[in-house]
Amino acid sequence: MNEKPKFGFIVEYVKDIEIAKNFYVETLGLNVEREHPNYVQFDTFAIATDEPMGGEVKQEVYWLVKDINSIFTSISKKAEICLSMQEVPFGKVFGVRNPDGYPCYILELATNRPSQVIE
Repeated sequence: MNEKPKFGFIVEYVKDIEIAKNFYVETLGLNVEREHPNYVQFDTFAIATDEPMGGEVKQEVYWLVKDINSIFTSISKKAEICLSMQEVPFGKVFGVRNPDGYPCYILELATNRPSQVIE
């Protein structure tokens, strides 16, 4: 096999596509790239209201930012914070709940993370 798989996107199954879309557009500032009545795609992340391929799926979704403090100030006015700001070995992180109650983690990566680049 010559071709290697590359990360495509994450699909999060939501209860209400319009409420979820508004959260990701208005609260997190994402841009919609593709849209269908039961599917909305933002770059490498999508939301859908149809049936999941493998049944119930739970995952952690991380959104990367460069200035977590200003993002925290903005987002905390618009959504429920479910994980207070924490400094961890790989950066600073906080969590916010999406309209279906699942956490979205906002992460500013540390300059010197403990993981190493593999070349």
